[in-house]
Order: sequence, then C-alpha cells, then structure tokens
Amino acid sequence: MFRAIIDNLKGLWSLLVGLSITGRFFLSPQRTTHYPRQVDDPECLASYRGPLELVPADDEGRSRCVSCQMCVKACPGHCLTVVKGDQGKAPKTYLYDFTLCCLCAACVESCPAGAIRFSHRVYLVATSREALHLDLLADLKSRAAKEAR
Repeated sequence: MFRAIIDNLKGLWSLLVGLSITGRFFLSPQRTTHYPRQVDDPECLASYRGPLELVPADDEGRSRCVSCQMCVKACPGHCLTVVKGDQGKAPKTYLYDFTLCCLCAACVESCPAGAIRFSHRVYLVATSREALHLDLLADLKSRAAKEAR
C-alpha cells in the first residue's frame, strides 16, 4: 500500500513538471512564420536542407562533378542518376528525384570533388511528382545565367 502511494506521488510530480514546461512554452512568443505576410531571414535559413544542387566550378555554369559515381553509390534512396559524358570527366546528365530523397547527406559527404550541396530553397512548390524530378545540370546553367546578368 505504501508503495502504491509513492508511485502515485512520483506520477503526480511528473505531471506537474510536464505541465510547467508546457505552460512556459505556451506563454512564450509565437515562432510561426505567416508566409504570405512574412518571409524568413537568410540567417535563419543557413542551416536549412533543401533539394540538392550542383556547385559551380566557374562562371560559365560548369559543374565540379567528375562523374565518379560516389554519390550514386552512397545514396540509400537511389535518387541520383549520373551519366558520364563522352569527353572528359563532366557528366552528360545529372538527374535528381527529390521524391525519393531522405536528405541524409550521404551523397554530399561522399563526393570527393565537393560538387553537390544542399540548397536553401524553402519555397519549392510542385503540383505533381514529376515536377520534383530535377535536372541539376539545367538548374546549374540557369543559376549561372541569372548571376551573369
């Protein structure tokens, strides 16, 4: 009987601790961003892991990728497809299926050339799964064209 009373008091103490934590966060300021009216600061987005993007090697939109296939081998979701080009080491196609990606960073860490990284594109919107099958080489060239302007 004495043991049951002690167990009930421990349970009550646990409940009070949980309610105090909940009450403290309930009264703190809101951290939600109301998107159409507010936009997050770039400093807040520095640690955000968005879809992958290729790192440019120069201003002409060429990639650092050497088509070594290490990222493809390291990816547990099999979301990357790299086709080696005819001339040199540059890839002919670099396809990325964002619907299969678990954002684990295995591909980013395994790349010896440092050719891929996570983007900070928070507002990526798609209306179909096919829209999330991304061509990273085309994306790199379009980003280089925007920066050249």
